[in-house]
Amino acid sequence: EENDLLVKKLTESALSQSPVNLKKTLFTLVASIVCRLAFGINIHKCEFVDEHNVADLVHKFELLVDSIAFSDFFPKVGWLIDRVSGQDKTLNNVFSELDTFFQNILDDHLKPGRRVSESPDIVDVMVDVMKKQEKDGDSFKLTTDHFKGIISDIFLAGVNTSAMTLIWGM
Repeated sequence: EENDLLVKKLTESALSQSPVNLKKTLFTLVASIVCRLAFGINIHKCEFVDEHNVADLVHKFELLVDSIAFSDFFPKVGWLIDRVSGQDKTLNNVFSELDTFFQNILDDHLKPGRRVSESPDIVDVMVDVMKKQEKDGDSFKLTTDHFKGIISDIFLAGVNTSAMTLIWGM
């Protein structure tokens, strides 16, 4: 289904002779596949995901990971340089966007009466673990922050590496 949507979009662009940003299109394709497989959501029909901005969000994250935070090298004064340069604000904004995205995925899976498919996704499994821990009263409890960390690893690593490989291959 995801590949069909890509082919349809490319066909429409070819017929109208309009240019296609292949990088953004491939990022959207890979994000769509990762979200469908790992989280059980269709980003084309999801109310909390803007499919056109997924590539931008991953790109912003990639730029932050590749950038230098002076506070890592100069702990006593680096925070000041990061604040003046705007690195601190950018980091907080991107983190907030990603955190909201991952929280929406968890909230969607925690909705009462949500229908679980015959093959549960990774978030369904994590929600089951969380509910089981609540019942058993384990001393170590996994929180939603733990799960958001796992979800972010799956999403960002899956989307970025796969999309960049496809782009490089083109």
